[in-house]
Amino acid sequence: MGGNHTRTLREQGQVCNPRIHQAIPLPPRILSNGTHDFDPTVIVLSFDGLRAEYLKRGTTPNFLSVANNGLTAQYMQPSFPTLTFPNHYSMITGLYPSSHGIVANMFFDPKYNQDFNYKIPDKSWDPKWWGGQPIWETAVHQNQKSAVIMWPGGESERPVRPTYHVRYKSNNPVLEKMETLLKWIDLPKEERPTVMAAYISEIDNAGHSNGPDSKRCQRALGEVDAALGVLLEGLRARNLDKVINLMLVSDHGMSYVTPAQCIYYDDYIDTSDLLLEESLQPHLGIRTKSTKRTLEIYQQLKSAQLKDNLPFRVYKKEEIPARYHYSDNDRIAPVVVMADPGYVMTRRDMGLDVVGVHGWDHESEDMRAIFMASGPSFPPLPVNPLTSDPGTNVDDDGVDGLEKLSESINNSLPPFENVELYEIIARTVGLQIAKGSTDGLHDGYLAKPC
Repeated sequence: MGGNHTRTLREQGQVCNPRIHQAIPLPPRILSNGTHDFDPTVIVLSFDGLRAEYLKRGTTPNFLSVANNGLTAQYMQPSFPTLTFPNHYSMITGLYPSSHGIVANMFFDPKYNQDFNYKIPDKSWDPKWWGGQPIWETAVHQNQKSAVIMWPGGESERPVRPTYHVRYKSNNPVLEKMETLLKWIDLPKEERPTVMAAYISEIDNAGHSNGPDSKRCQRALGEVDAALGVLLEGLRARNLDKVINLMLVSDHGMSYVTPAQCIYYDDYIDTSDLLLEESLQPHLGIRTKSTKRTLEIYQQLKSAQLKDNLPFRVYKKEEIPARYHYSDNDRIAPVVVMADPGYVMTRRDMGLDVVGVHGWDHESEDMRAIFMASGPSFPPLPVNPLTSDPGTNVDDDGVDGLEKLSESINNSLPPFENVELYEIIARTVGLQIAKGSTDGLHDGYLAKPC
């Protein structure tokens, strides 16, 4: 994939299509379902590990219904590294990981002389780790209410918290999350949140343990789609499917790996003085207590790669190509070893304990994420802007109909970066975006509140 996909849509010249803009109506500031008034409202559902290609398998009728009744992108490009915590926080702040500070799922901060570990609350929820302004905080600052279900960063003890918050529990079923969203929607207007975000992990869990093409992953995809159907039916029953904006996104994709694709870096270097080796897997961050030792390891790995044409690249932090947006933060290791897509950096005694992995180059096809949305801010385009094909109706019978639809939906919007999501959410509910966030997508495609 070419480097042009790392630019915002505005930089690509994609946001000023007058034909598309003229076809999108502007919704009123207050909407009604016939019995109750609603301020512009958005629900954002993030499906961890949902690769864009999954929706072409013909087994997700509810996802495809959202796509067919709104807007969808060919894919959404994650930020590097394509890991869960950095990308969820990028989506919700509009900042790259090097700017918001969550540079990996685990990392070391030399200023604090402490490590961040996403699995340990005492090492992850302190507000000192979390930079930028998440969308739920933007909402509260501007006198709107927000609600968060298990989204990474939502439990941070920042001065401004979401109005409502459900703490992370590994066994919290997706159906329960949908029911919680509907309960929030049923609150009186003065108590009802206008920005809601929920994190859903089932697909990622199945992809890691059994692989992206496994029966378990397919089952998880079906279970999540069915739960989405409960939410959609709940919105329809309340006459809110044309009132509330619904956005479906993911943080990254997934690739199948085998032990044959492991690169055992302890074959090439002495690992005894490395700090926090597992922080960037499938890559490797090199940090030691000595700058001299770090540079020695850099030279050893560089020489080994060149000698044997090994499937990785070795960079000093300042050498990392600009397209990664991954060099301007002390939490990034001084030396970064990037495994080629499909390969994993590990030690012989660690091996590989999963069959599905992510984290690679954000431009890799398997890492592509999803974006689709419906509601008053996302009216469907009358004609496909790229193919001039009206597409396939979601009511087509059977799997063949779903397969036809899944082949036709990914053409409404060109690919865009996930750091643009923050502005999209903000504009759908009339929020002013925080200074420094990335912009670009909204102006040419989305209807906005008056």
